[in-house]
This record gives sequence, structure tokens and C-alpha cells, in this order.
Amino acid sequence: MKYPKIPVAQTLILSCIQYNFCNVVISPGSRNVPLAIGFASNEKFNCYSIVDERSAAFFAIGLSQNSTKPTILVCTSGSALLNYYPAISEAYFSRIPLIVLSADRPLYKINIGDGQTINQQDVFRENIYFSACLEQDPVHATEEIIKSNFQKIISKSISEKEIIKLQKKVQYNNEIKIKKAFELCLKSNQPVHLNIPMEEPLYNFIDHPEIVLSVRKKVKPVVAEKSSFEKLVSHIKKTKKILLIIGVQEEQSLSEKSIRTINSLTNIIVFKEHTSNVTDEIFLSNIDRLLAPIEFMKESDRLFNDLSPEIIISLGGMIISKKIKSFLRNYKAHNHFHIGLNPANSTYYIKANHIEANPNHLFENLELPESNFTYRDNWLQLRQKINVLHKRFLRVVKFSDLKVFEILSNKIPCNYRIQVSNSSPVRYFQLFNLKNNNAMYCNRGTSGIDGCTSTAIGMAAKDTPVVLVTGDLSFLYDMNALCIKYIPNNFRIIIINNQGGGIFKILPGYKNNSVFSEYIETRHNYSAYNLAKMFNFKYFSVSTKFGLNFALATFFNQSKKPKILEIKTNSDKSEKILKEYFKYLSKSEK
Repeated sequence: MKYPKIPVAQTLILSCIQYNFCNVVISPGSRNVPLAIGFASNEKFNCYSIVDERSAAFFAIGLSQNSTKPTILVCTSGSALLNYYPAISEAYFSRIPLIVLSADRPLYKINIGDGQTINQQDVFRENIYFSACLEQDPVHATEEIIKSNFQKIISKSISEKEIIKLQKKVQYNNEIKIKKAFELCLKSNQPVHLNIPMEEPLYNFIDHPEIVLSVRKKVKPVVAEKSSFEKLVSHIKKTKKILLIIGVQEEQSLSEKSIRTINSLTNIIVFKEHTSNVTDEIFLSNIDRLLAPIEFMKESDRLFNDLSPEIIISLGGMIISKKIKSFLRNYKAHNHFHIGLNPANSTYYIKANHIEANPNHLFENLELPESNFTYRDNWLQLRQKINVLHKRFLRVVKFSDLKVFEILSNKIPCNYRIQVSNSSPVRYFQLFNLKNNNAMYCNRGTSGIDGCTSTAIGMAAKDTPVVLVTGDLSFLYDMNALCIKYIPNNFRIIIINNQGGGIFKILPGYKNNSVFSEYIETRHNYSAYNLAKMFNFKYFSVSTKFGLNFALATFFNQSKKPKILEIKTNSDKSEKILKEYFKYLSKSEK
């Protein structure tokens, strides 16, 4: 093992060992050599080398989703750090723990015309949970420091004894900042950033550490007092209509005992999405399939009024469905309670009462008599009616995006986690039940199409079976991800290629003309064939229902290479069919 001679770099590596952080994603550079070699030479760390910092950061998100622990990101100075920004903002809004370590030139070399320098301090500003700049070590490269006419670290007349005393102060301050950053990351499940100025020489290493950390870790779990639940419990007892909505969360976040308790209360209806990663037959998982048809009905206002809740309880993170947001904003509840450590967003235009605790602490200990309200039954009756029409429509629907997602929802094996890209794919999936109850993940923090492939590969890197279901633009946007050398043979990519951003055709205001086609929808004629060949993927292409079913029959079988399945659909036909689908669901059952 090798440890960097530079004290601040050595301190960071020892601190990561102290906190049992093990996954490290390194993008090659020069200024970050002390950290890169220090991490890569230590058997306590699993290190990944990825050249493209944007791809590396999204890869790190996938690693953290898989392990539920912070992943360390290490980059060099200059524009390298800026390429982390899309993933950092995604992690910030999605509550994913990342620790960003950016190597930097000393402060006195910034803005004097030195190469590879930008203003790195606080570069992520409002889109990161915590950031700090560590102090430069006065004992390292002391003579070089003194040369600068801008440096304010040490006096030119300082004695060696005084430098050692100053170093002790710098060492303590850095340990305090590191401890604060690491513990905030663990407590909040959000990204933090430490900027590390280091002077040359950068390549000096030793076999054993010289530093003994003086600041010890201390992470306290957050436990809510019982009194914080009392107001909510009181409301649950007397309120007739409660809507519990579950956003993005990790697998098994809601216990079986909590689910049983919730289902015993007929005044509570539960809405969840596939990214909620909770399964129960009574919970409503196809939100748009239920709400969109009501919009076409003559008595829509009366129906929405009857179905509107008096209280909203929210769990987890972001919600995908625009329909549920619109419904709850237009037909407002009296109160909104949010349970969990993630932020209590006023998504539904009502200030959320935040209960910072694990939801299971409430529901597992909630002792209420079984209620005999009809609120849940009203929703379940609507679902039953819509489901009949849904199945009837799909029996005759032509090959299109809608048909593709019906087939995929039935055919992805239960051992595969699904990573799905934003825009159309994640919304189409919500219209169907996942037959095998697969866990599903999507970058919903900022809901961008950038980095979806890199994130999926990060989740799969430890040989976890993962399938990425993506649109063509999302796939092409993140094609650098295919350069990552940690792609296992069981990794699968399914591309729905409708030759452009098909989602824009179903949004209000779409115009079928050349300007929209080129600048909004971004029409193209690209295929994944040559990319698959270049990056050593097995490639399959289909454009019919029979072809898709035939390909899926063996697509997930073991192989010596990862695989890409490209499904070619017609964008115009898919748009028309989706609109017909929602109108059909609004009809009265006969």
C-alpha cells in the first residue's frame, strides 16, 4: 500500500478508511495523483477508473443506489470538476450520497494565468448539501509556497518550529471539515464537496501512514419523538379521506407490518409508482391510467371533488406523474404530512408538516380499530372499471410504444433491476403492472436524460443483473458510458428508438412542422448497431410484436457479452395510439 506524503491527501484517505467508505470512482489527471494513487494502492477501496467525469459521476450514483452508501469521486483541477455538475445536482435532489474530492492548485495560483485552474471553491453553490475548501499544508513544498507574492499561508521569516505548530493547526482544522462533510453526507444522504489545494511535488509516497487522526467519527441516528406523531395519528383516526402517496425510495423501505396496518384502514388509499419499490395488490400503482380518463369525462369536476382527499401523507422522494400533481393542486387537501428524512416539499401547493423519522416507526406502532369508511373502496372500484377497459384496448392495439411497454412489463425477469431513462420510457412503464415486481430506478431528481446509461452501468458494476430501458435520445446523449470497462456480461440495454423525442408530441402546444421536428423533437436516423459493434455488445433489432417476443425469449439468457436490443417504433403512430388509449379508458363500461 502507498500513502501520499502530502498530509491533507493522506488525511482524506485515512478518514475514508475510518468511515468504512469503500467505493471510489477516479477520473485520471495530474493534480489528483496523490489521492488517485493513494486510493488505488489501498486494498480497503474498490476503485474504478473512468476518464469522462460526467459519466463517472453518474456511474457513482449507480454505485450508491446499489450499496446505499456514499461513493467517493476524485477528479483533477480545472474544468474536470464542472463535468460532475449534472450528476451532483441529480444526487442532491434525489438524496443520493456522494463525496466529491476535487484536487486543486493552491489559492495563490488561481487567476494569475496558470493552466488548468478555475474558481473551484463552492462551485456547486445551491445544488449540493455541503462544501468546503481544505487548508493547504505549510510543511509540504514550503519553499515553493514562499516564492509566491500572493500566498498568505506562511511568513517568509517564519521558523521551522513555527511551521510545525502551524501545520498542527491546519491538520486539526482539516480533520474537523472532513468529519463534518462525511457525517452530513451520511445523515442527509446527499452529496458533499471538499476542495483540496495541493502544491507540487505530487508524486511522493510512503508505505505506511505518518498521520494519526485525532478527530473521531460520531454519527447519531435520527429518531423522532413519539409526540411528533400525535397530531398525525389524531387526524388519521377522524378523517374520512386520506391519500398516502409514495415517491422514489429504496427497496423494502416500507415493512410488511406497516403495509398491513395501512391496509386495515379504509379511509386511506395508497398511490405509488414503480420507483417507490413497494408492492401490494391494494396500493394503486398506475396513477395516470386512473386519472387521465377522468379528464375526458363529462362529470370530471364532480368526480375529482368526490375523490379528492382531506389529508395527504407523503413518503419518499420525487413523484413522476404530472396527473397526480395537477389533481392534488386543483382539489386541495386541508393538510399535508411528510414522513421521512428527505425534504418535505410543498409539491401540492400546501405547506408540508415534516415528521423526520422512518415511516415504519409510525405505521408499525399505529394501533387503531379497523375503519369502515368508503374512500378506499371508491378508488378501487374506479380501478376495476378502468382495468377492464385497459385490457380490452390492449388486446387489439397495433405495434407501438404502448404495446412495447406492455410486453416489457411482462417479460423482464424478476432477478433484474430496471434502470429506466427519463421522459417517455419512465411514464409508459407507469401504465402497466410489473409482472415480476422488479425494483425500478430512475434519475428523477432533475429528471434529465443525461447520464441514464452511466447510472445503470454503475448499479450493474458489481455484477448485479440490471437492464436499462431507454429512449433513443437518452442513449445517444450518454454514449460515452459505453467506454466504461466495468460493464458485466449480464448487463442489458433495451432502446425504444422512435427516431426522436417522442414525448414532445404528446405535450400541449406541439406543432407538426419542420421547426418542431428539428429543434424540439430532434428527428434523426441513427441506429445503435455500429456502437454495439464498436463496444463489443451483442446486438438485436426488432420492429414487430412477433420479433420483440421472439427476441425477449432469449435476451436475458447468460452470454459472454452484454447485449443491446433496439426496438424500432413509429413516433406518429405511437402518439395517436396513446391519445386513443386514454380516451377509450374514459368510456362507460358496457
